Amino acid sequence: MSTRNRPTEVHWDPAASRLLNLVLALTDRPRSVGWIRTHVDGYTGDAETVRKRFDRDRTLIDDLGLVITETTGTDTDGHPELQYGIDPTSSFLPDLTVTDAQWQALRPAAQWVPNQSLAAPVRHALQKLSTVAPASDTDGGPGFSAPVPDAVDLTDADIEALNIALDRNLSLRFHYWPALTEQPRLRHLDPWGVAAVDGRLYLTGYDLDRDQQRTFRLSRIAGLEATATLIRHRAPGRPVADLVTEGLRDASSMVTARVRFLTDGAQELRVLAGPADSDGGRPLGPVDRQWLIRTAASYATDVLVVDPPDVVADIITHLEDAVRTFGGEEDLR
Repeated sequence: MSTRNRPTEVHWDPAASRLLNLVLALTDRPRSVGWIRTHVDGYTGDAETVRKRFDRDRTLIDDLGLVITETTGTDTDGHPELQYGIDPTSSFLPDLTVTDAQWQALRPAAQWVPNQSLAAPVRHALQKLSTVAPASDTDGGPGFSAPVPDAVDLTDADIEALNIALDRNLSLRFHYWPALTEQPRLRHLDPWGVAAVDGRLYLTGYDLDRDQQRTFRLSRIAGLEATATLIRHRAPGRPVADLVTEGLRDASSMVTARVRFLTDGAQELRVLAGPADSDGGRPLGPVDRQWLIRTAASYATDVLVVDPPDVVADIITHLEDAVRTFGGEEDLR
């Protein structure tokens, strides 16, 4: 199978994010460990845990050549406290500036994130950069940028097979990646057409395996083959763009869950969750159901999904499948 047009694994390192947050906070003005615990993302936990984490991060930052100074200040009640800061001059940190052209490129890039689990961290990163954005363009925020076209890297043979199937009313078969972490699945489709929605290209048609309309993101397809079988399910008499939009809407399964965080990890889920209730549970959603199942399973040691029961059951099944594939404890219930 061709290696082109396959999803690329992208990693987001929470530790690197925490260090960057700390540098930004200490460069602004001297801060106490108590203030850091309350205001800097990545420093949740009891006071002793936060102190130890700060001491380790301080050593790492020092190894990078940034000088953290220690001074005595006062807290909000006027009591003396140790405060820590970074002097940009002594640490040779240049002023951060973003040109208008750079900002115009960054804003749409923040919307175009192939891996949905990284969408929230990327938006937060853009918010941090907005403090140095051109003054004339800070009001719109990342939500007002235009979508960026999807990245599609089909082979010439794939494109030819797609055109032949559409021109001659032939069925298609191809491999499809539902998500970055999953294996490709062989799908069979009576194709209706290709159209762009929100800057992303989709192939829609009648799925012969599911016996109903299905819509596939073109950037997650590879190995297209036009079969010798004429299609049995013709496209409805509407524009292809409308069919794609309808297919995406009908396939969308949004869910609101209740989650409980066990560690300070799972930032992709944490930033989407609401305030905690008396039992420590936090509402999360509405979000795409399949995305929640995959993401919660990948953070199984950091977050517990409490409700709804059907989502909990599917997460357990997802983890049990992983155990059977890669080994580990058998009973996850």
